[in-house]
Amino acid sequence: MSKKETISSLSIYRALAMLAVLFIHSTSEAAVKAQQSDLYYVYIFFNIFSKFAVPAFIALTSFVLFYNYASDHINWARIGTFYRKRLKLILLPYLVSSICYFAVVHMMAYRGRGLWDTLESFVLKLATGSAYTHLYYVFLLLQFYLLFPLLLIAFRSKLVVKYAILIGLLLQWGFVIWNKYDLMLPQKGSVMFSYMSYWMLGAYLGLKAEVLKGWFNSLGNKETPASHHWWNRLLWLSWFLMAMLQVQIWYWTNLGEWRMNTLWYEAIWNVHALLSCLVLIQAASYIERKWKSGVVTVIHRFGEVTFGVYLLHPFILLLYRKWPWHHGQAWAYPLYIGGGFVLALGLSSYIVAFAFRRFGWSWILFGSLPKPLTAQVSQNKKSSSHPIQG
Repeated sequence: MSKKETISSLSIYRALAMLAVLFIHSTSEAAVKAQQSDLYYVYIFFNIFSKFAVPAFIALTSFVLFYNYASDHINWARIGTFYRKRLKLILLPYLVSSICYFAVVHMMAYRGRGLWDTLESFVLKLATGSAYTHLYYVFLLLQFYLLFPLLLIAFRSKLVVKYAILIGLLLQWGFVIWNKYDLMLPQKGSVMFSYMSYWMLGAYLGLKAEVLKGWFNSLGNKETPASHHWWNRLLWLSWFLMAMLQVQIWYWTNLGEWRMNTLWYEAIWNVHALLSCLVLIQAASYIERKWKSGVVTVIHRFGEVTFGVYLLHPFILLLYRKWPWHHGQAWAYPLYIGGGFVLALGLSSYIVAFAFRRFGWSWILFGSLPKPLTAQVSQNKKSSSHPIQG
């Protein structure tokens, strides 16, 4: 099975999704504590509007894997290589990050805990992706990797491919409802079935990438048929309306003015996140084709290091929040929140990029080394009619 061409715009997709993660985490404190602020709606907007972040990463992961590995003939030797790389570049950084974050939390809050209780707690958190609040995502990846060969076999069926998104929705909502009324798992978000619609959406798009390449590239493309432009307008309008509906509902909920069955919150988020995955694909292609090459290169570079930034940025925010320099002053608090975002983005990106440049062993902490993309960016800007260029 020959290796397919790289879809370089997906690096921009990854960068946009990572920005959403940073918006969520940098505003999380304000979303909980700043209800009395005149800017509370702004904090909620950035926090809730960006809730597509993890589903977007999940769909992207599935997209890339099915795009690269699915075929009529499954190359099991190549799948074996895939697992060796993932053990090295995903599992090991997950273990190191879990140990580090667990140690930090232990030193801050559990110094008096006994050795056996500490070890028992660590094993449980490691096995559930809960050593720190963001590590559940890496735990989800590991679950998906374990099931990936079975999914490859399943997707050899044309019926599974045709109804992939529907199957994903049924599996996800079957699990969500089962958990709500029977299982009642306290960490539902650490189970991959909570996100099956995104896994399956990514798989479908990856398998159909060659067919859909015109749609990937249709935003802002004058050569695209008029009917496609109308569908794009409908997609983007629906996405924006669902995002604003979710923001408004959570704004009322956090102020104590609104309360619904949790399944409604889940449903609105699900639709918003699914539409976001589609919007991000088009947005990434548009940015790569239309924006200035220098800006695009910077975004690509950020997209290359997002896994390391994802692992590191909560530690930077944790340290930053130990110094609440706003001292409760209303004018300073939004600057404090914004400062957290800028610091998490800038410092974590710099540290990860610096580590990759200077230390050959940095993959142990931050995953795979970045690949040069300068040539790809230049080529793709010259060939906007074909978004899959390597």
